[in-house]
Amino acid sequence: MLVVFFRSVIIYICLFILMRLMGKRQLSELQPFEFVITLILADLACVPMAEIPIPIIYGLIPIFSIFMLHILITVISVKSIKLRRIINGTPQIIVDKGSLCFDNIKKLGMHVSDILEGLRNKGFFSPLEVEFAIVETNGMMSVLPKSFSRPATPADLNSSLFELANHISNPAQKNPADVTIPLAAPSPPIALVMEGRLLRGNIANFGTDEKKVAALLKARRVNRRDVMLLTADKEKTVYLQPYRENFQTFTADGL
Repeated sequence: MLVVFFRSVIIYICLFILMRLMGKRQLSELQPFEFVITLILADLACVPMAEIPIPIIYGLIPIFSIFMLHILITVISVKSIKLRRIINGTPQIIVDKGSLCFDNIKKLGMHVSDILEGLRNKGFFSPLEVEFAIVETNGMMSVLPKSFSRPATPADLNSSLFELANHISNPAQKNPADVTIPLAAPSPPIALVMEGRLLRGNIANFGTDEKKVAALLKARRVNRRDVMLLTADKEKTVYLQPYRENFQTFTADGL
């Protein structure tokens, strides 16, 4: 029993040192090859901890070998941009100025529901609120909101003060108070059609029916099977994104 304890302590100390040398990345920030190496190290460490007949050196040598492989891959990827792209991949734009990028989403092996969930995690309930959304090489999503969807910044306040001061000095110019600022929809949009399929539960919760959704698509000359995403909010603002066309946004009072 005491032998198992000391073997576990030795392996733990070795793993701790190696992980410290590998850097301070969070689990969600690991590149694919780093995640694979982490899993292998965990599996290699378990065997010599519990299997007393196996010499502890037989467990430490593979661990240090994997660590050296990690160092080699890291050094080469720093030197070669092409190899780094092969190993880590490249960031993919999934929302471009409010429009979903079908080809990139398909390349990532993701679904529209995955994209919407990722946007909601970032605080955005519609692609219309997003200027750009990018899936990074570590799987994290970076989102650049449109100007009306982000909080006011000091630069915005300084700009407003400048316009007000300019109006005071020159009253003939347009009153800044007359300038309207678009606001995000007060109610979250509900997906009615996703990847060509009717979401009947959402349609019922929205308070409409399939016939009205079909009539809406017919009026827009869009086949349901060609719809990547169709959402609507309580203000009847509709977001329609076909697979191979630009998105449309409009108000549908009859929905």
